[in-house]
Amino acid sequence: MNTPTSTRARSVPSLKDQRGLSLVELLVAMAVFLVIIAAIFGVWNRLQSTYDFTAQDLLAQEQARAAMGEMVEFIRTARVPEYAPSEALNAAIVSANANEIILWADTDRDPDHELELIRFRVDTSTGILYRDTATESGTFPGSSVRLVTSNVSNDSENPLFVFSEGGGAQLSVPVVDPTTIREVHINLMVDVIQGSSPVAHVLTSIVQPRNLRQY
Repeated sequence: MNTPTSTRARSVPSLKDQRGLSLVELLVAMAVFLVIIAAIFGVWNRLQSTYDFTAQDLLAQEQARAAMGEMVEFIRTARVPEYAPSEALNAAIVSANANEIILWADTDRDPDHELELIRFRVDTSTGILYRDTATESGTFPGSSVRLVTSNVSNDSENPLFVFSEGGGAQLSVPVVDPTTIREVHINLMVDVIQGSSPVAHVLTSIVQPRNLRQY
């Protein structure tokens, strides 16, 4: 029996088949990878910006609604104090201006219903709406509460307050005689991105201070 004297030679890959990626191919792969990463980062950045804007916008609206409710309540129930530190402060609404109003109100709702001299004001440089409480001598600043912490866009052209007398005529500001006020128009504007879309949110209300009707 004859034994085969030759076997089929195993195929051995050539050096050409064993070579890896060339430098050009590696650079192209890296460029494609960087483009994909940049696209993913761009999408993520836009999503993050949208989320941040939405969260800030919702917070501003929530604060604005709460602030509007407080201003409406205290302006409507403002009344003359039994004792005022000075004759100039002896009125339910002491001062009325475009972005500021000073009045007497029961802010802490204590059993004796004692009044506090308070001020609502917009700091137009920071976009913050404050409620300030005067000291016992009737001077500001006493304590302050930030009702809307930022993004209030009321200014001289877009006042927070507009005042009307009994006949409905608008009063010029500052109002010389606040006892003539019969209606306070409140227009609270909040705008996270001022000067561009989306437009500002505007909360409006008309308040009739019930304790000024006696004048």
